[in-house]
Amino acid sequence: MVGSDVPARAIVAVVLAVAALAALAQDPLVRASVDRATVRANESFTYTIVAEGNGRDDPDTSAIERQFDVLSRTSRTRIEIVNTRRRQVVEWDYELFPPGPGSFVLPPVTVAGAASNPVEIEILPAPVSDEVLADVFIEVDAQPSTPYVQSQVLYTLRLFVGVDTGRATLTAPRVSGSEAIVERLGEDRQYQTTRSGRSFSVRERRYAIFPQETGPLTVGPATFEAMVVPSRGFSRVQRLRSNPIELDVRPAVAPPPEFPNAVWLPARSLALTQDWVDEGGRFTPGVPRTRMLTVRADGVLETQLPELDLTPAAGIRQYPDQPELDRRISERGVLGERIERYAVIAQSTGEIEIPGQELAWWNVDEARWDVARIEPSVVTVEPGIEPVFEEFAPEQGDAPAAVVPEAPAADWWPAVSAALALGWLATLAAWLRSRASGREATAPSVTAPRRGRNRQLLRKLRAACEDNDAAAAHNLLLQWAELRFPESPPQSLGALADRLPPAVAAEIATLEASVYGAGADEWNGKGLAAALKGVDAVARESSKGPSDPLLPLYR
Repeated sequence: MVGSDVPARAIVAVVLAVAALAALAQDPLVRASVDRATVRANESFTYTIVAEGNGRDDPDTSAIERQFDVLSRTSRTRIEIVNTRRRQVVEWDYELFPPGPGSFVLPPVTVAGAASNPVEIEILPAPVSDEVLADVFIEVDAQPSTPYVQSQVLYTLRLFVGVDTGRATLTAPRVSGSEAIVERLGEDRQYQTTRSGRSFSVRERRYAIFPQETGPLTVGPATFEAMVVPSRGFSRVQRLRSNPIELDVRPAVAPPPEFPNAVWLPARSLALTQDWVDEGGRFTPGVPRTRMLTVRADGVLETQLPELDLTPAAGIRQYPDQPELDRRISERGVLGERIERYAVIAQSTGEIEIPGQELAWWNVDEARWDVARIEPSVVTVEPGIEPVFEEFAPEQGDAPAAVVPEAPAADWWPAVSAALALGWLATLAAWLRSRASGREATAPSVTAPRRGRNRQLLRKLRAACEDNDAAAAHNLLLQWAELRFPESPPQSLGALADRLPPAVAAEIATLEASVYGAGADEWNGKGLAAALKGVDAVARESSKGPSDPLLPLYR
């Protein structure tokens, strides 16, 4: 009997051991729950999964993520000992945001092969601010609702908050249906208001929207998300979406017949002004003055403002500089600004007319074409002070500089005076004889220095052209013009170009545009250097004769 009991007890012990091992190795127990069975469509809720056992795998929540937005997820592990038995418990918390109102069933979630229970939840519609004031709500407005293409739509978003919030974010509205430019207007405004006897903190944000295509355009929704801390109940993440706004974008209007090439420029207002940077200055031939034209448009981006088309005028040359673009923010939205500066150079003395300026634009408030104007004006160009040029030392072969003798002593002054008088009489007699014989008035001793200086200036001009030095070439050309036309020296490059052949005149005009325009650092002197070779060749050929080599040039 005893012997037969031993195997029986051994079998029982083995069965109990196997059962214990099976209990340790069994799949974990998985439970699922939510913090609230009923929530609003604009509120988040917490979905919790608890697994008891040795399973260490993460839950498979792919089915739930297809129904709800997962805002955050956390996990924690704890060890429990009950009746000397050790038990591991793992919890996962998911903060979910519903897709909208309705009845939903969160499907079972699998952890290490074990499935949780399904969970039902009821999503109620979000409160409407016109009927029941919620703790947080959004109001939006867009004006105008039927804008013109490329015109400004002022979009205003107001967020009303009546409770404490944290971790708040407010996203910009998105446009759909057609292309548009969205620009935020400055910083948010914050103020307090009262609705239905309840105080709210208001956060106001504005955007300027510029539709780029005609047809329907949908704006919105903007989204606000924050941790809401109500006076009662649990804290929760709340997400709000504004109502979308539908716009009907109208096409551009054809320009009027008097301005057939007008650029489409839809604005609420536009001003065109003129200023002279050197106020009070006078016009002098060859001396540039800075003319500044400014365009300011309400409801237009600075990049929309077109380049001004200057009207040419006789007697002056105008060279544009790089435009300046700027943007300001006002109560009415975007204020675009474009500043154009021009170097205005008078070519001769007398009265000249500064041409006016016109800019056509579309008035979106009045639905009509308007024209901004600057009237023409007449100015007087006065003779300038003779320019002072750098004196160059004579090179080898040029006439030597005159030597001024030292002043004689006082005792010798009567004798020196008598000698000077006799010399003057002799000079006068020689001049009379030369006039009577029909010879040229300029003696070879006078033409030689002019011929040498002409060659010297041309050499220096070629060097300036090789170095692409526009400023030096400008100065040297005016010196050469004074030597070439001693009776009436041109006081500007434009006036000099008018007296020269077309090939040389074109290169001089290019140089002047580089000096006073926007491309002073980009001038290439190769063209002028090539034109100067013809000038130098004529000068050398003319120097073979007895006459002055400078006078016949280009006549």
